[in-house]
Amino acid sequence: MRASGTLREFRVIGRKLPTKDEPETPLYRMRIFAPNETVAQSRFWYFLHQYKKMKRSTGQILAVNQIRDRKTSTVRNFGITIRYNSRSGTHNMYKEVRDTSMCGAVELLYQDMAGRHRARFSTIHIVDVVEVPAGIKATKKYNPMLDDEAPAAVKRSVVKQFLNSKIKFPMARRLPRAPRGCPHGRGPASGGIGDRHG
Repeated sequence: MRASGTLREFRVIGRKLPTKDEPETPLYRMRIFAPNETVAQSRFWYFLHQYKKMKRSTGQILAVNQIRDRKTSTVRNFGITIRYNSRSGTHNMYKEVRDTSMCGAVELLYQDMAGRHRARFSTIHIVDVVEVPAGIKATKKYNPMLDDEAPAAVKRSVVKQFLNSKIKFPMARRLPRAPRGCPHGRGPASGGIGDRHG
């Protein structure tokens, strides 16, 4: 299975089909990132089958809702916990990504995992996605006298380097500007008979 297209966030709710022996069955809810509704339902049954003795033929999906990001104008930090299968075994991992939306952050994560670890879309299981505040914001909210644990803050140096308010990006190549009054930088127009601009 490939991640074709832009990823979207879905909330999928399903259950096992009721029977005479079990008329009331429990509901299962999952948050799934997929390109469309069909792939989201397929991933729901794939993950649920690993934990419960259920599959598509013995269960039913009650609701599939797309969740849209409300604020996509500012860059935020996201902490993503994943479990993925490599050629040597199953691994747990925590990564931090910066993006304007949660779906964009998950998409960047899939690209990063494909480049660094050669992990395919079908082998990656996203356990949790949370918005992680910067270190300054986290320490201001934390009161050691009242709170038991310090709130989550950015850990990875790849994301930390962008949290400086005085960060500067040098210009790699500076293009020379054309002199004032010269169209297209070809020199002043003389207005003569053989002039191209006259």
